[in-house]
Amino acid sequence: MSTVGIDIKHTPVIGGAKTQQSDAQNASRADDIVIGPGVRTAGKFETAGSIFVDGALDDGDVACRWFSISRGGEFQGAVSAERIEIAGLLEGEAVASEEIILRSSARVTGNITAPYVIIHRGAQLSGGVESTERTADNRKQAPMQLPLPRARQRRSLGIFVGTALVGVLLAGGAYALWGGKAPKEGEPVATLSST
Repeated sequence: MSTVGIDIKHTPVIGGAKTQQSDAQNASRADDIVIGPGVRTAGKFETAGSIFVDGALDDGDVACRWFSISRGGEFQGAVSAERIEIAGLLEGEAVASEEIILRSSARVTGNITAPYVIIHRGAQLSGGVESTERTADNRKQAPMQLPLPRARQRRSLGIFVGTALVGVLLAGGAYALWGGKAPKEGEPVATLSST
């Protein structure tokens, strides 16, 4: 395993009449930093892109847009990013402006702070969790709350009793009319008349 101490700061270059670009274009061109498996390093990292820790980063001081520790990755230090996803080991402090996700294989010792904190079943957390205030942009992205279902309208008991009574009367009248049996051919059929 190699050991490297690094102090890196990635900043997009803007300037000159020819190269005027928007912030969005510069952010998409930002360099990502990958600390590969088997690499152990320490230092300060700052980029407008992403940092992926698949190896080990000790005494880290990290600022980036998106920070990820893979399963088997290790990080010790402080990280500040928009989004942080942890599937490996974090010892220290993590502050996100949008969200922190702790996958089921995550082991965190320290403090995490974000407007949204998602902890999957199986993640281990020893330390503090602080949920910061959500900005107006974060509120727009929050899941919509469905309205509560309306209460079903209750029907009057009188409608059901009346319907049942009419059914019983009709059935009883038909039974009485035929005397409990169907009329034979040629027998007169009695009719009901209202008076």
